[in-house]
Amino acid sequence: MTSRTAAASATEQAFLAQCRAGLEAARAALAALLADPGPRTIATTLEPYNRVLVGAGNSGNLAGLMAEVHPDDVIRDAARVVEQEVSTFVSELMLNGELYAALAAVDLTGADAETARFAQHTLRDFRRAGVDRDPETRERLRAIDEELTRHGQQFSKTLAEDVRSITVTDPARLAGLPQDWIEAHPPGPDGAITITTDYPDYNPFMAYAQDDDLRRALYIATRSRGGLDNERLLHQILTLRAEKAKLLGYATWADYVTEDKMIRSGARAGEFIERVWQLATARATRDYAQLLAELRKHQPDATEVADWQKVWLETQIKKTQYQVDSERVREYFPYAEVLAGLLDITAALYDLQYVPARVDVWHPDVQAFDLVRRGEKLGRIYLDMHPRDGKYKHAAQFALHDGVLGQQLSEGVLVCNFPRPQGDNPGLMEHDDVVTMFHEFGHLMHHVLGGNHRWVRQSGVATEMDFVEAPSQMFEEWAWRHDTLARFARHWKTGEAIPTALVDDMRRADKFAVGTHTVQQMFYAALSLDFHTAEPRTLDQLAALRRLQAKYTPFAYVEGTRFHTSFGHLVGYSAMYYTYMWSLVIAKDLLSAYDSRGLMDPETAHRYRDAILAPGGTKDAADLVKDFLGREYQFEAFERYLAE
Repeated sequence: MTSRTAAASATEQAFLAQCRAGLEAARAALAALLADPGPRTIATTLEPYNRVLVGAGNSGNLAGLMAEVHPDDVIRDAARVVEQEVSTFVSELMLNGELYAALAAVDLTGADAETARFAQHTLRDFRRAGVDRDPETRERLRAIDEELTRHGQQFSKTLAEDVRSITVTDPARLAGLPQDWIEAHPPGPDGAITITTDYPDYNPFMAYAQDDDLRRALYIATRSRGGLDNERLLHQILTLRAEKAKLLGYATWADYVTEDKMIRSGARAGEFIERVWQLATARATRDYAQLLAELRKHQPDATEVADWQKVWLETQIKKTQYQVDSERVREYFPYAEVLAGLLDITAALYDLQYVPARVDVWHPDVQAFDLVRRGEKLGRIYLDMHPRDGKYKHAAQFALHDGVLGQQLSEGVLVCNFPRPQGDNPGLMEHDDVVTMFHEFGHLMHHVLGGNHRWVRQSGVATEMDFVEAPSQMFEEWAWRHDTLARFARHWKTGEAIPTALVDDMRRADKFAVGTHTVQQMFYAALSLDFHTAEPRTLDQLAALRRLQAKYTPFAYVEGTRFHTSFGHLVGYSAMYYTYMWSLVIAKDLLSAYDSRGLMDPETAHRYRDAILAPGGTKDAADLVKDFLGREYQFEAFERYLAE
């Protein structure tokens, strides 16, 4: 073994030991719990079980993060091994009849509401896992969970590593693209310019490139990622999920996975999708007509707008009809200033300080901050914000530690793919990217500020999954108001604050395509639901995609694409992509509380922090909303949003 190989092996083994430490602690806590002969009490049973969950969660969180972000593929693969080990442990845990009996025997006399809720939800989750089924069924359920983890990992790995590209040999074909983008893409030794499917390449190219053929080629490359390999994996995932649902007594996976969410059933999810689609259809028709009229200015004989054309056409319309030049807008959003502004805004809203943390990180790009309030450390955040090979390609918040009172503080990680400042290039951001940064930071605030609870299953974003997007979607509004943007959005050369008139124009322009954007989201939601209600053996994935795209959107399917093979939410959210729009309905209602006093009003912000974010999963989401608004959530604010 060479010294280099030996060093790599030692690094891998050290990582595996670090990653497995929580899992080993969980196994030890479980063994001690089951060996205790005394009466089943909160102290002798629930508390040790909580430690089991904390340990397994720590290993699972670290492994899940490193599998997506570590720059060394050896460590990424090692992390996936531990992910599988944690998945197997948790599956066996939830099917452990002896443990279930011990938990069911706990005397809850005099327990506080949060403890009683934790116990109730714990027993519910054991039953939903199949602990009360016969031994053969339990063994099959355990095997299904193990297979699902393995297939899900492979789907995500394939997607992360399948970076496709197009090449351009004539620089004139880059007409329309911002100069800083062009400078960041110099020709290679062979004179060819490479444009990848990664977001910092893809998003500006689709918005600005005048060459329709190149936009089409990059669109097809992007929507072909994963390919037939991921289609086969998806078939296996759907088959296993359907089998698991039936073993547990549910007609479909959609019914199983929605039962403990706000929406309660697959049928109600379908009704919601249809309701929103119907509300948005008339507006989408008008939006499409406007896109087609714009296209005919460039292609007089055009009869339809292609899916690869819509973003470019939206950019043109916003520039000519709403006086919003996206290239000009970018000049007010250099990356470093956007991040500094975001930290400033959240510090002011939630009474925080961000203190740089001196800790080891997995890549030099990563920044770490401790969150402090009046001298008390609340948790830690990590910011991994720029693209690199092998890294997660989307934008998301990952948990690293779930906060538990008296045991550990919350730690969360923001994983994004924004432009990296280099030399004289300040990393100018599309405003859409700014909105994405605010959105994901909303998740980060929810995770860290909601992490100070006794029971780990109630910490952070541990509420119903179809509510977790509401705080992040609501926080997008802070990236759209002049009074908040003016705190940091300054021209990267002149230092001029972003003009009020420009922000007003941006807001009007943003409303232009809300109809087509909404029906597109309903297409994605219907796709995720349909795939999890259909019979997997007879499901033709591509045919279903084509059928649903034709029903829900005005944009025709583009030959050569397989969007579903790159739709990572089918693994993470399964049948619940409706969550994004469901949460948006609630988010628009939550925003109404700020109408009279403004987005930076500290009293409203602190009340929101304490009623929505800080409670984590200690109450049902509907009750959290009621605590904040003083009433149950309503649909009217969302309907006004669509009608504006």
